[in-house]
Amino acid sequence: MIDIFICEDNIKHLDALQKYITNFILMEGFDMRIIQATSDPHVILKEVLATENTGLFFLDIDLKTDINGLELAQRIRKIQPRCFIVFVTSHSEMSFLTFQYKAEALDFIIKDTIEHLKSKIHECLLDVNSKYTSLNNDSARTFTINQNDKHIVIEYNDIIFFETSTNIHKIVLHAKKRVIEFTGQLKDIEQQLDYRFYRCHTSYIVNKDNIVDVDFKELTIHMNNGEICPVSVRKKKGLKKMTG
Repeated sequence: MIDIFICEDNIKHLDALQKYITNFILMEGFDMRIIQATSDPHVILKEVLATENTGLFFLDIDLKTDINGLELAQRIRKIQPRCFIVFVTSHSEMSFLTFQYKAEALDFIIKDTIEHLKSKIHECLLDVNSKYTSLNNDSARTFTINQNDKHIVIEYNDIIFFETSTNIHKIVLHAKKRVIEFTGQLKDIEQQLDYRFYRCHTSYIVNKDNIVDVDFKELTIHMNNGEICPVSVRKKKGLKKMTG
């Protein structure tokens, strides 16, 4: 998932950016969400420290505070080296400064007409989604769920386990920060996964890297998110080999 942050001192422009971005996310089905929209760069920095997802930042340059947008971008880049930064400003003459501040901006959007602004924001979201999907689309490292025209990419490290849902033909993926139900069958998922995953039960596939403890007497697996998965008798031997 991509977390979006907006920093704009003009409240009218701030509200407009939120509206345009939200509409495009819904229209395209992007796995993105707006985390913070504010005129205070210090609030942005605080939120960035708390998030673990890749960030996309829409920053005004003249924020009329002790930190301008370029300095904010510089600080953000130190916290999140692989984030995406887009400057939205009325000052076209300041574009050259992005190189001086080593902000590595994805784009520099000039506030002129509403249509131009909306078009450029849409382009940026499409570009970021494409780059993010490409970076995370290594089948050895990620699992992709196609759901209602939406592509959700989950890193293998974040997957705790899969289980069959009580709803027919549905699977529930338990990840570190989210639980997602989607259409599928465990036998098909099992074939897509790598050495980290083990079919410990007819209804469960666990990520061995996220196992805390296995009670072979009680036939239970304790996962690092506090949840417990069952082990079938016939899968016990294979699990012992896997967990050493």
